[in-house]
Amino acid sequence: MISSAPSFLSDSYAGAGTHRTIKANQPFLVQAWLPALLFSGLFVLESTAALGSDHTSKPLHNFLHLILDSSGLGQSLSQRIDHDWSHLHHILRKAGHFFAYGVFSLICFRSFWITLRTKTSRLHRSLGCHALAVAATILVASADELHQSFLPNRTGSISDVLLDTAGALALQLSLFLILHATRSRRTQPLRLSPSHRNSQSELPIAA
Repeated sequence: MISSAPSFLSDSYAGAGTHRTIKANQPFLVQAWLPALLFSGLFVLESTAALGSDHTSKPLHNFLHLILDSSGLGQSLSQRIDHDWSHLHHILRKAGHFFAYGVFSLICFRSFWITLRTKTSRLHRSLGCHALAVAATILVASADELHQSFLPNRTGSISDVLLDTAGALALQLSLFLILHATRSRRTQPLRLSPSHRNSQSELPIAA
């Protein structure tokens, strides 16, 4: 079951019921949402003019060369990177979008899972948390791109919002499959082999 899935989805945080006051729930809500707020802060930093593509190109280029030189992969690969660096730099930044917002959606799922204590089945509860996590990712990604549209060296792009959403969908689907597999494995009845059943049947019955 989902409650027996990875510890970051633990219900141990969920002792706060709907009957408690908001004041009593404050430590519980902070524990549930602080990781999501901190991760959102990373997007705020990333969305500044200082981390535009014109400022990240040289550091990333030097970092890749440092890895290649230390690994002894050869000068030809370094030259190829230099030749295609503009295209490669673009791919690296877009991959960062995809995975960063995918991870953010997982953190949001945890927050919603801890917060929403409904009486529905765990499957319905998890599906609702998956949907809300994707929706939260879309909102944050849209706000990020809107902010970048006002910066001189950044541009707001709907394609980036779609890319961020794709990252969220991909990781949410992966999480759903992992939790489903975990639940199926834990709820599968124990099956005894024929030889084990025969050995049990041959045990003497105590008088």
